[in-house]
Parts: sequence; structure tokens; C-alpha cells
Amino acid sequence: MKYQVLVLVVALFCTPVVPQSPQTRPSYIKSCDEKNPNFKTCALENANYAIPFIVKGDKQVGIPRLDPLDLPLIEIEHNNFKLSLKDVQVSGLKDIKVTSIDLGRTGFDAVFHIENLNIIGTYDIDGKVLLLTLKGQGPANITAVGGDYHVKAKIEPYQKNDIEYLKFVDPQIDFTLTRAYFNFENILNGNQELGSEINQLLNENWQDVLNDLGAPIKETVTRIIESIVSKILERVPANEIL
Repeated sequence: MKYQVLVLVVALFCTPVVPQSPQTRPSYIKSCDEKNPNFKTCALENANYAIPFIVKGDKQVGIPRLDPLDLPLIEIEHNNFKLSLKDVQVSGLKDIKVTSIDLGRTGFDAVFHIENLNIIGTYDIDGKVLLLTLKGQGPANITAVGGDYHVKAKIEPYQKNDIEYLKFVDPQIDFTLTRAYFNFENILNGNQELGSEINQLLNENWQDVLNDLGAPIKETVTRIIESIVSKILERVPANEIL
């Protein structure tokens, strides 16, 4: 099944950057010696130390405030299914934990745990889920509980002004949840009784619903993580991290 996903987050991650020395890294980004046998432990500790600072946002690095995170538009389209979310607000990223991480000059492999990721916005849906034809517009509330997001990417070293930097390339993500909740108000354009039944059905069969929407959701989360990691790597020299 082929998916097309559009996530309008460019403006969020184009915050004007305050010029800084290429040898200067944010104080919350601590380096680990990749030759040290305890490198992975060091990287894990440092990643979790940095998260609270990153979540608050950092204009010098070009990262906006992440909790809540405002997205102007998310659009999902595959086959004859279309879903758009406007004026989206994402919360729960402040509680993100890195449970494993491996970063080197060739690859990135990490697992992020988010206990409660809440997404609200104004939706417009037209298509089938669970063989049900859904069409409507209104407020939407989606909550992903107990999420583990496994992100893999290639890392490519490159030179800029005779200094080595790392590039985050071709990220891929898989995720698992312990539960998901959905509420689409006005799901059948005003039929409250049927709309309530539809929402109940979606929640009772949440795993199958994720099967329908899993690929675009994975792509959306991937792009957010990619934007954050890339902003850090393109501004902090490799020897300031590894």
C-alpha cells in the first residue's frame, strides 16, 4: 500500500538562528568518546539529560518549543482515504525518554518512549476505516499510550569550513503502542448517535485502526524527529558529540 504524507512543519523548524562559533555546542549537549567501551551508556545518559532543555526549545539551534508543539497542517492520503488535521497541537513530548541509543559516524539507532502522546486538531476525513465509510469535519482528539518509537537512520560525515559534521540521512521508524484512543466529533456530519457508535468502534478496534493509519503516522513522527536531530547535528561539530 502506497502512502503519501504531507507534514507542514517547515516553518516551525526555520526559527532564525543566532550566529555562534562552529566549535560552540549548547551546554546541554555533552560528548561521549565512541572508542570508550561504555559509549552507549554515556550516550543514553546524555540524551536523557538533554531532552528537558530541547523540549523547552532552543533558538540558537533552531528548535521550537516542543510541548505543546503546534503544527499548522497534517495531511494523510492513501488509495481513496484522505485525512487532514489543521491547527494541530501535540502534547506529551516533555515526558519522552530515550531507552536505547547508538550514534556513530555511520548510523543512528534509538528507541524513544512516550507514555502519553496527545494530538488535537480540526479534522476533515473522507474514506474507509475498518470497512466503514467515514466522512465529516470537526474537532479530533487522538491519544497514543505507551508508545515505543524505534528510529534508525544513516549518518554521513561531511566537511564544512574544514570541520567535520554529521548528516542525518534516510530515517526509518517502527512503533508499538499499549493503547490508542480516538474521538472524532461530528464524524458523520451531525448524526450524533451514529457518530458515538463509530468512535466506540474505533476505540474497541484501535489496533486495526492503527494498521490502516500506521504508515503515515510513522512518517509524521519520523519527520519531527529528523528535524530535531538534524538541527543539532548540522550546528554541532562531530568532535563535540563523539
